[in-house]
Amino acid sequence: MSEDAGSTRNLPPFHCPYCGDEDITPYEDSPDGWRCASCLRAFTVRLITTGVQQG
Repeated sequence: MSEDAGSTRNLPPFHCPYCGDEDITPYEDSPDGWRCASCLRAFTVRLITTGVQQG
């Protein structure tokens, strides 16, 4: 199965990568950013690779 580079499936994060809290909301200043209400950090999540080798 192959996917086009532009048709990736992006799921929202389930918890903050810094403190682990689940109270995160979209960050207004960044289209793909998230803000944690617990530790007040803003972050983005980016998938680089899946580890699956194409051949």
